[in-house]
Amino acid sequence: MLRLRRYRVFLFFASVIAYLFVRISSKSEWIQYGNEDVRHVLQKGEEKPIPFTLAKPKTKALDPQLPSQPQETKEVLIDHSRPTAASPPTTSINTNLQTKPSTLAEALPSTPLVAVIPPIPLPDRKLPPANIHGTDEDPVDDVHPIAPPGRQELPELPEEPSSTIHWQKQTEHFPIATGSLIHLPTGNPVEIPRIQFKFDDETTDAKISREKRQTEVRVEFQKAWMGYRKYAWLHDELSPVTGQFRDPFCGWAATLVDALDTLWIMGLREEFEEAVGDLKLIDFTTSPRGDIPMFETTIRYLGGLVAAYDVSEGKYATLLDKAIELAEVLMGAFDTPNRMPVLYYRWKPAFASQPHRASQRANLAELGSLSLEFTRLAQITKEPRYYDAVARVTNALSEWQDRGTPLDGVFPENVDASGCNRTEEILNEQPASTPIIPYNPENSEEEPTGYQAPMLETVPNSKQKREPSKDAQSGPGSLKLQIVPGEPSKGQITGWETHHADGGLNMKRQLSAGTGNESVDSSPRNPMTGLPLDMSEEGTATVEAEAAKKACQPQGLESTGSDKFSMGGGQDSTYEYLPKQYLLLGGLEGKYRKMFNMTMNAVRKHMLYRPMVPGNEDILFTGSLSIYPGIRDEDPVLTTEVEHLTCFIGGMVGLGSKVFDIAGDLELAKKLTDGCVWAYQSTALGIMPEGGHVLPCQSSEHCTWNETYYHEALDPMGSRRDEGVAEYEANKEARKKEMELARVAAKDQNKLVAATAAKEATEEASEELDLKDPTASIKIALPEGEEPPLMKRQLGDRIDDASFKPSSKDPTYQETVESTAAELREEADAGQNNPLPLLAPNDDALEDPSKPLTHAEYVASRIKQENLPGGYTMIRSAKYILRPEAIESVWYMYRITGDRSWQDKGWNMFTSIRNATSTEFGNSAIADVTTNPPYLEDEMESFWLSETLKYFYLLYSTPDTISLDNWVLNTEAHPFKRPA
Repeated sequence: MLRLRRYRVFLFFASVIAYLFVRISSKSEWIQYGNEDVRHVLQKGEEKPIPFTLAKPKTKALDPQLPSQPQETKEVLIDHSRPTAASPPTTSINTNLQTKPSTLAEALPSTPLVAVIPPIPLPDRKLPPANIHGTDEDPVDDVHPIAPPGRQELPELPEEPSSTIHWQKQTEHFPIATGSLIHLPTGNPVEIPRIQFKFDDETTDAKISREKRQTEVRVEFQKAWMGYRKYAWLHDELSPVTGQFRDPFCGWAATLVDALDTLWIMGLREEFEEAVGDLKLIDFTTSPRGDIPMFETTIRYLGGLVAAYDVSEGKYATLLDKAIELAEVLMGAFDTPNRMPVLYYRWKPAFASQPHRASQRANLAELGSLSLEFTRLAQITKEPRYYDAVARVTNALSEWQDRGTPLDGVFPENVDASGCNRTEEILNEQPASTPIIPYNPENSEEEPTGYQAPMLETVPNSKQKREPSKDAQSGPGSLKLQIVPGEPSKGQITGWETHHADGGLNMKRQLSAGTGNESVDSSPRNPMTGLPLDMSEEGTATVEAEAAKKACQPQGLESTGSDKFSMGGGQDSTYEYLPKQYLLLGGLEGKYRKMFNMTMNAVRKHMLYRPMVPGNEDILFTGSLSIYPGIRDEDPVLTTEVEHLTCFIGGMVGLGSKVFDIAGDLELAKKLTDGCVWAYQSTALGIMPEGGHVLPCQSSEHCTWNETYYHEALDPMGSRRDEGVAEYEANKEARKKEMELARVAAKDQNKLVAATAAKEATEEASEELDLKDPTASIKIALPEGEEPPLMKRQLGDRIDDASFKPSSKDPTYQETVESTAAELREEADAGQNNPLPLLAPNDDALEDPSKPLTHAEYVASRIKQENLPGGYTMIRSAKYILRPEAIESVWYMYRITGDRSWQDKGWNMFTSIRNATSTEFGNSAIADVTTNPPYLEDEMESFWLSETLKYFYLLYSTPDTISLDNWVLNTEAHPFKRPA
């Protein structure tokens, strides 16, 4: 009994302990795995969750440049069970600050005088075949910028406790000796011509208008930033329609890092410091994604951190620390035999520890757009490895350009960056042993697949003899496995040994089948590489590098075979970085000038064209050319594309014209920028589509709108289509005549049938009457007063049959005739043998559905169905994903020329974008710029805050804000300080 009571006491305490354990575990799990910091803001009508308490928010004043405005206080919930740093403090802004576009009359100074420069003549363009602009059968490309390869939509899976894998710094397989590192160029920067226009003081009215526009841009930014920090804090992107979040990159808070310098430039200091404070919560050594997209990570994250450090004048050490942390992870991607980076770097140790090569199909923009970020980091930290990594990529591109690319010095979209001539390798292939990689069931899904260094030699296997097992429990010949404790990979079968003929023990790797007296290395070896474990790291790296060289015939960068050349997506920023890297290095590295000049020569010769547009605007675009292996000797045909991504080129050409003093290129830059302004104005929403085709002018000097030629481009089969319609009309007229003849014949046939039927009915009726009363229906013609004669059967042959006629007054006879005739008419009208007559033509009847469209009808139908703006022959992608390239070039043109008309063009673009994309929480990408109202896609890329709104803001800032004579902006609009 006593034991039973004790058992009850123990059971009671066990229950209490279990309950407390469950409660404590649930709280700890929330702390460890929860990441919903930003969902603590109360919505209207929501009840307070129990674990939270209300806290009075801090209030702040907006930037002094903003006009005084009422503040709106909001209540924010704070989760005391979580680190307070993870939840951003609240900042009050008035969400009603959005105002309608300014109606204030703007008294702007006259356009500054610009010296007249002779234009650079462009070659005449061959008019492409009609189907070059695309037909209904053309495939719609997945334009690189719409869904960049660096983006990866991760599935939303429930969080489960699991061990987190972290990146670890690995010993390099192909190191660069310290003495061989490429260092930053030294010396005083060369004198570079002034880039920005020398602005005069603005008038009071111009200043008021400019500041009003600037304020509206900042308000739009603040709304999107507040939506991000409320619903997507520490995640990559905000879903601005639904208030959710997305992590298409590595889950390292892309929007937060990308927008840091914009916060500083707009004077939002408190928001900047809040974001910098939460950078420590980002761990660049782990990610839910298995690979790191080098291009997107470098331009957004590394560029964002370095630029924020620069604009804040180095006051926040956290920014530099996080930049170095990320850079060390990314440096592993450059550890290849030719030092070309792996563009999608598998960072987990199972792969990172293995030798690997760059891709045989690397994207040019991703390969060549890493230089600015690593160079600026090297300048700040004095670490030469960062500059060495990107300088080798530039050297490889420069060497290829000097050697000769397939198109006069411009590079194709895809590049073989492996450094290995596979054709040579196949011809000279030698057998090589395969390294032994132990199987690890925990990491089976991330089994290394990269390049593996071959063994130094191929050794024949020794013949082995097995001693019979005396203790076999399963009969003679059974095998017994002996496993070293704690090391299952070192298991061996007991009794398996090799012997000399004299019975002595021999080595397991017998180098010679001869005497057996040769010296043999019995030291343990690395199962990954096959090299001795006691070999020094330097020796291991040297041997592995030599083995890698023997694996294939080394080569430089090469074409992949089928090449596409353009200034658009997938190639753009490699060329953009040439003048910018020249500026960042103070003009001390001359190869960037050489590479830019060669590129621009090819662009002028092959890619620039003037489109034929309804208003005859003098504008320019750049097209693309494709070269295939079978037709390399033929002249490539220019495809007259219009891509939003290519709109950066106006700014690039304008910048290059000033930096390298290229006379005439500034005029080209203006026309290229105006081309994108026209593309914005041409659509229903006032926004340029992602990509389309237009019709080129044969001459860039003389080009007028030709609607006939435009319609022929929309319908290359127009002449045959009209011939088909004419043939159809002729056939239709012939059929009409045939039907008319058939109608007349049917009418005559009906009359004949009716007459025959009436005759037969009369005869039948006469015979019936004869049977009843021979005299009732027969009237004999006699003289008046005479009596009827005898019947025929009485008179015999004396009476002629023709003299007997039926009486039409007899009612029975009339009924029989009428009924019989009616039946015959119904039978004839039934259409068994005689069709019904056709209806008379009616002008109000529906159109003939079988009639083919004429050329004019087809063109009108296509324009209507595809919503084609005037001048476009095809729209390949009608999306707009909040892109910045057009306003980027507009800003460059304003800063370089001083012409304030660019501010007006930019304002029209801003109001159109705001009206079409604005949501409650931010701004959303739209599916089709040719339809109104637009469909919102619930996506807000980080570059909306990093680039697009930054360029709009800078367009209405004073010229000394991020001056082009002091700063260089990377392709994500992150400004880096130029050397003094």
